[in-house]
Amino acid sequence: MKVKSRLFEFMIKNDLIPAKVRWKKSASGVGRLFNDVFNMLDEDDRKKLTKLTHDWGLSDASAVIETLKVERDLHGCAIALMAMHRIYGIKSYIARESGDEITIHATKCMWKDEKGWTPRVCASISAYEMGLIEGIDKNIQHLYTKRRSMGDEFCELVLKRPTNQN
Repeated sequence: MKVKSRLFEFMIKNDLIPAKVRWKKSASGVGRLFNDVFNMLDEDDRKKLTKLTHDWGLSDASAVIETLKVERDLHGCAIALMAMHRIYGIKSYIARESGDEITIHATKCMWKDEKGWTPRVCASISAYEMGLIEGIDKNIQHLYTKRRSMGDEFCELVLKRPTNQN
């Protein structure tokens, strides 16, 4: 047996698989499962799945805020959203920030080029983000202006506090 093979065997037997490897496999599995389920459903059931995904984000909001120790404001929404992006294999950053608006660019997503990953699947799973933001601050608007799944170079997400809000 080669040294590399023995090393892998040792790591497996002693539960030493790096967390990064575990999370990447888990996150890609979640995306593949969501994609496959979405594509098996009829239109009505796709709407139900999207609503369920939104509700998951809504129910996760308080725990995410508590874990990250961020405020329930525009900037806190952006940080919470980018944290969830990282967990689910999306690389994103704040491209612009003003008092009433934050623009986030997502430059890499492990699912974009997966078979069957369409703009509709992407929009459905992003309902989680909408629920998360709503659960943190119901006054923040969440809008994608660009999507990689539609051919754009990056996804552009705008979080905006309506001008009549404080």
